[in-house]
Amino acid sequence: MPISILVTEPDYFTRASLRAMREVGSVEARRMTRRELLRAVRNVDALVVRIDTRVDAELLRRARRLQCVVSATTGLNHIDVAFLKAHDVPLFSLSGAHSVPTAEHALALLFAIARRIPWAHAHVMRGRWDRWEFIGEEIEGKTLGVVGIGRIGAEITRRARALGMRVYAHDPYVSSRAVAARGARKAGWKTLLSRSDFISLHLPLTLETKHMIGKKEFAVMKPSVILINTARGAIIEEHAFLNALKNKRIYAAALDVYPEEPLAPSSAFRHYARNHTNLILTPHIAASTAEAVGRASMFAADVIKRFFSSRR
Repeated sequence: MPISILVTEPDYFTRASLRAMREVGSVEARRMTRRELLRAVRNVDALVVRIDTRVDAELLRRARRLQCVVSATTGLNHIDVAFLKAHDVPLFSLSGAHSVPTAEHALALLFAIARRIPWAHAHVMRGRWDRWEFIGEEIEGKTLGVVGIGRIGAEITRRARALGMRVYAHDPYVSSRAVAARGARKAGWKTLLSRSDFISLHLPLTLETKHMIGKKEFAVMKPSVILINTARGAIIEEHAFLNALKNKRIYAAALDVYPEEPLAPSSAFRHYARNHTNLILTPHIAASTAEAVGRASMFAADVIKRFFSSRR
């Protein structure tokens, strides 16, 4: 029986990567409704996804022939990893391919807020020219707090240092020596929160990190701080976050990730951002560059080729 490969988000896979997968077996590459996906997965040998596909127990129970899952992502919160382990189905995911674009996007958001670019653009589009409303903030000489100094945290640290910033890093799993080698100074949690002018999150979502930034943490931060989250939405407690923005407990923030995705039209984040000028929202695009898509696509294709070659 020919190998059947299902690619659920083909707009994130290059033609070259899909061609390479077709050298292994038949490839169905299209976006589907949940109902369609539950039907289509029944006779699939390999499931290739990105962040938009929820690979949960319901889906996996339908996949009677499934031999492997490939996720062209770093995070795996959209996948029931425990189910796959229990049923001895291998899971392959990225490591490092999204570090540079994610670090660049975090800095882009930081600059956009510091110089008030989205609101200045909207102002000009309304036919106005009140320049004094958009006095920004320089980042040279300021302190960036990096929470999580793995691959992405190291990339943003390197760039921040080149821009003349001091960098504090909080990561209990990385030694002071290793943090220093990456260009940052290791700091305790309260020290980083209280001394940073900008805080950027670069850590996975775990039981330990879920809601690690809430009311107590916002109370410690400078009222002038700018918070950037390109990691995982549930790291920040939603209600405490919106209250901190609304009550000027923090100056501003930018989010690329959310507790539930896609962000609902009625989301409190959308409602707040429509009515205030201290919150930027982007639709989980930190890793969405042509270069990153190319790397992730070929990673998935190479994994498929190696995996099924080893089973012949």
